[in-house]
This record gives sequence, C-alpha cells and structure tokens, in this order.
Amino acid sequence: MKHHKWLDVLLLSSICMLTAFIGMFIFISGDSKYQASTVSASSPPEGAHENTTKVEMEEKGKTPTLSVVEVPSDFDGIRLFNETPNNSTPPYSIMYPTTKYEKINKEITKYIETSKQQYLSAAEQKKKENPYLKSNLKIQVKISKYKQAYYSIIFTKQLELEGKNIEESFNTVVFNVKTGNRIFPRILFNQDVSNLEKLSKYVRQKMLEQKGYKKNINLSKWNHASYPYWERYDRFAIENDSLVLYYNKGEFSNKSIGSPSLSIPLTFINPILAAEFQTETKSEITILTSDQKGNVSKRVALTFDDGPHKKITNQILNTLDKYHAKATFFMVGERVEGNASVVKDVLARGHEIGNHTWDHARLTKLTSKSVLSKVSSTNNIIYKVTGHYPSVFRPPYGAKNKQVTDLINMPVVLWTIDTLDWKYRDSSKLLPMVQKNIKNNDIILMHDIHQSTADGLESVLNYLQKQGYECVTVSEILASQK
Repeated sequence: MKHHKWLDVLLLSSICMLTAFIGMFIFISGDSKYQASTVSASSPPEGAHENTTKVEMEEKGKTPTLSVVEVPSDFDGIRLFNETPNNSTPPYSIMYPTTKYEKINKEITKYIETSKQQYLSAAEQKKKENPYLKSNLKIQVKISKYKQAYYSIIFTKQLELEGKNIEESFNTVVFNVKTGNRIFPRILFNQDVSNLEKLSKYVRQKMLEQKGYKKNINLSKWNHASYPYWERYDRFAIENDSLVLYYNKGEFSNKSIGSPSLSIPLTFINPILAAEFQTETKSEITILTSDQKGNVSKRVALTFDDGPHKKITNQILNTLDKYHAKATFFMVGERVEGNASVVKDVLARGHEIGNHTWDHARLTKLTSKSVLSKVSSTNNIIYKVTGHYPSVFRPPYGAKNKQVTDLINMPVVLWTIDTLDWKYRDSSKLLPMVQKNIKNNDIILMHDIHQSTADGLESVLNYLQKQGYECVTVSEILASQK
C-alpha cells in the first residue's frame, strides 16, 4: 500500500513538471495569447518610424493594432519594414526604409506619418458619408545606388478614396551614404542657376516629344512645373546612371497617361553636373549646344506692358513663336477678364505674366490701402483666369518709392532699355533703339497695345538672334543675377 502511494506521488510530480515545461516553451516560442501586440520579424532600430519603436499592447489577449514586419533589403545600412493595420478598416499597406542617419529617418517618418494621417482622416470622413465606399493607401519603396556613395529612395503613393480614381504621387530622398547629407538639385547642379535653366529648357521640350504626351499635356501647367526654380526639380532620383524626374498623376496632364517621368542619361548632362556626380564615361553629345560650350550665352528679356490686347497681343505671340523667343507680359488687371483666352494663351506658350496694377495708376501718389487694393485685385483676376498668380511686378511709369516696394511681395522690375514705342508709334524706330543700347542681361520695355510695336518686333528678334542673344523671361534674368 505504501509502495503504491510512493509511485502515485512520483507520477504526479512528473506530470506537474512536464506541464510547467510545456507552458514555458509555449510562452517563449511566441504562441501565448499574452504576446506583445506589435508583430515584428525584427525590432526596428532606434529612431526609426515611430510606430515601430513602441510595442503597442492595450490589454493582454486583445488583437494588436498594427503589424510591422521587416522585409529583406539588398542595400547596406538600409532596413525595410512593411506596416499594415490588423483591423480591416480603413486598410493600408506602407513600406518604409530606415537608415543609420537620424536626420534622414526623421524626414522619412514625417512623410510617412503625414501621408497616413491624411489618408485615415479622409477615409473616416468618407466612411461616415457612405459606409459602403472603399478606400485604400499603398506606399511602396524603390532604392537605387550610384557610385557606391549615393542612395536614391523613391516612394510611390497610391491613394484610393470613394472606391475610384486611384491617385498616384511620388516623393524622393537622395543622400550621401557616407555622410548622411541630403542631395538637393542645387547641389547636383553645382549651385549654378544657369545649369538649371539649360536642364529646364531640355526637359520642357523632351517631355512634349514623348509619344502620346503632347496632346494630353496642359501646356500652361507644364510650363509651370518645368520652370527653372530649384524646388520644382526636388522629385528626382539617380537610377541606372540616369537622372529620373518624377511627376504626380494629373499634375500637368490628363490622368489617362498615368504618372509621367523623364529619364536623362547622366552622360548627356555631364557638363552641367557638379564634379562629384559626373560620370567617368564621356559623350560627345550633351545637353549643351555647340555655340554654348565654353561660352557664357548672351540673354535679354523682352517685356510688354499695358495689355492684354485681343488682336495685338496675339500678333506678338505669333512672332515670338517664330523665333522661339520667350517674354514677360505685364498685364493691367481691368483688361484681363475680357481677354481671358489671350491671357491663357500667353502662359500656354511658355511666357511669363507680371502684375501692372488694376488701372495703370501712378502708385507714388496713392495711399498704402489703395496701392494694395490695385495690386491684389490684379493678382486675383489673373489667378481666376489662369490658375496662377503673377510672378513679377512693374509699377506704371516706373514710379516707385519705399512705401510701394515695401508693400509688394513680388520682385519689382523696371527696365534698362526703353524703346519709346509708346512715344513714336513708328515700327521703323523700334530696332534702332535696341541696336543703340543692347547688352547682355538687358530688360527691354515695349507695349503690346500698339500696332506699330507688333509690326516692328520681327526686325528686333531677327537682329537679336543674329547677334547671339537668347530671349528669356524677366525671372530668368533675375535668377541669373543672384
């Protein structure tokens, strides 16, 4: 009897120990219902996307709010993660990288968090309006390496709201792998705005040459998007020894052609790149034309005041097109709405629009309130007609003082050559006034309300072309002088 009791005690002790061992094994292996709520194949590094640095656990046994999983990366110093919500509404899938540089990680985090929060807010609002509409957000990542020194991270964001019209947009981060410094267009093109202008001219034309694009592109929006301002070239990457420019779906074209991008071999733009980005392979064919190599191109800005005029402005536009010349039109606000088609055409043909007040008043004789009213009303009517505000300002009669310039938040532009077309009204006198005074970076004053100016313009353009001058906008002249 005692012998059987001893065996029973031994057997019971063995069962208890085995049960405890199995329970411990299950807990350690991750099968326990008390596991942390964020599921991760590998914990992200310090300073990474904030949702991966916190283990989210509301209560033991509850469904985790996020799933963050590390995915394989082929790039040294880059870890990739994919985040999805465990609850189904609203759904999203976000891939993002982390680097060893805190500053780069913060920029990535800001982009990811802003995109996600904007989507969640919009999706919840749409759900309240119609619970049956679908929504989704998908952010994907592509990475490329150049010269073993530079990483380009390309984010593609696809956003679906209301169960239709999937929007596609891009964001890029280019940085030096060894220092963690961001690479911006200014750095890429050696801080030289003339290099950007050469690129802009090439990009503007090249996009229009792509098959099926020209008829689907809004020329006014494209001229705006491709204008030589540094910030308009921020969405770039260096991929397969090419500079790739990314544009959002519908940014300047019909959405039917998708999201346009333009790839330019680095060998083609070698002469305008900073030395550290130039390729070792040289090419005889580059972005520079033969007459520009080794020389500073001569440029002038043609400006036309007091329009638009339904007939004369159109004549001037046609003559400018013939000589591939660009100009700046300083428009009077009260003339804009009645000539809306002309105003739109000015932008569509790649020219610049400036503000010349509402009714050509002499601003130095007005109160501050009146000055602001005449300038802002002109800004607003130009925006109403074109969707763009004017970029430069010219005071009527050239009359300005400190009060006027302090009130204007645009570059205030006068001129260096007055053709006196307003005085003589004689087409034969236009060219001699230009020949007598012309020099590099001049700003030439004319008026697109006089028939004599339209009649005499071709002789001026023919002369300038033969003298090697390029006709550009006022803003291009100003940018080169900074």
